[in-house]
Amino acid sequence: MTDVLARALAACEPTPAEATKLDGIAKLAKDLVEQAKTPEVKEVVFGGSYAKGTWLRGDADIDIFVKIDPAVDEQTFEKIGVEMGKKALAKFRPTLRYSDHPYVEAFVRGVRINVVPCYDVERGKWKSAADRSTFHTEYVTRTLGAEKRAHVRLLKKFLKSAGIYGAEISTGGFSGYVSEVLVAKYGSLEGVLAAASEFRQGQVIAVGDYDPDFVKGFSSPLVIIDPVDPRRNLGTAVSPECAGRLVLAARAFLNKPSVRFFSRQKPRVNKKLYPHVLVAEFSHRRRSPDTIWGQMKRSQNAVAKQLELAGFAVIRSTCTTDEETRGAFAFLLESHTLAPYTTRKGPEIFRAKDVASFVAKANGPLVMWADREMRVSTIVRRKETDAGRLVRALLNNDGSGVARGMITGNVKIYTGNRRSSPLVKQAVDELASTEGLIFGS
Repeated sequence: MTDVLARALAACEPTPAEATKLDGIAKLAKDLVEQAKTPEVKEVVFGGSYAKGTWLRGDADIDIFVKIDPAVDEQTFEKIGVEMGKKALAKFRPTLRYSDHPYVEAFVRGVRINVVPCYDVERGKWKSAADRSTFHTEYVTRTLGAEKRAHVRLLKKFLKSAGIYGAEISTGGFSGYVSEVLVAKYGSLEGVLAAASEFRQGQVIAVGDYDPDFVKGFSSPLVIIDPVDPRRNLGTAVSPECAGRLVLAARAFLNKPSVRFFSRQKPRVNKKLYPHVLVAEFSHRRRSPDTIWGQMKRSQNAVAKQLELAGFAVIRSTCTTDEETRGAFAFLLESHTLAPYTTRKGPEIFRAKDVASFVAKANGPLVMWADREMRVSTIVRRKETDAGRLVRALLNNDGSGVARGMITGNVKIYTGNRRSSPLVKQAVDELASTEGLIFGS
């Protein structure tokens, strides 16, 4: 274990030269933002993994927070943040990004710079979603020494390799701050994984005190209490799939430690399943990444539910988007087609009124009988027997649970063994793959 962790850390700790370069870029960017200050801005500070000293080699972003007077209204707050970011980074082709509030992003000498507005508030008096961030930075720098920051890097690398790092809706995984909180709680990577290997549904993870009665209202697979705001559940962003993969990956690593757990391994893809994957590809409206991923995932779940209600067995499903204008849903099905008829069970024959109602509503069944369970049963014709036709109809129908107005172009329906874009192929492979490190290679 010691040897494995030493080798992994050597691969994820920044080199002195890289750290020096990043410091120079950070100073340049912060100076530019400082020069763009308006009277409403109280302070400009660093945040995120750069400020905390937990960024990974070759994977550093620099977050610069613009702390604005809390007396400023929300509209002016957003305007100040955007205008300052664009003015400061004008030479670097800034773009507008959206989370709960808009912020400005640009690349300076190959490094992503985010200029994010927040209110200059006291702890607990939050006005915007970003207000806690500077308190997170202060908490981590005060709580985690050099050794624990090294273990945060190891944990981040481990989560990245398992494909479960990042709280974005597209991933539904563990954020950098959650990684830091987990190490603060359990002390080391090995401590985090030992605990994770025994997590249970609804596991509560808290560094300090919290209100157990308040926490009962949380329903996420893991409840991770924010030490800066004990009434906030950091686990809300973690999907059941990612929570499950952490538990399984932790067990696999502890059972057989290997540096392979710190680099992304190609999953084993069973191409024999390709013909059973149904793909619906389409163009969609431009939205912020979080918005389009949220719409895509909700729509995918709605279509999968409609397929199941129609009698199709949906084994797995996923969605993908280039975050511009192209997207796709993919469904691994037991079969793309169904028999033209299906059985429908009615009430027990002793329930006379219910039987009479069932017979009246059957509307001319093909066959009706009393079965061995002493229930009335019938055979009815299915409304749809082809999964592709059903999915196409659902995607063209605003009342089907698909996000209204999301799809803008023709829907292409095909199976996973057809040649398609790398984006769609990745989604198809996801449905037909096994994580070798977790389940044995």
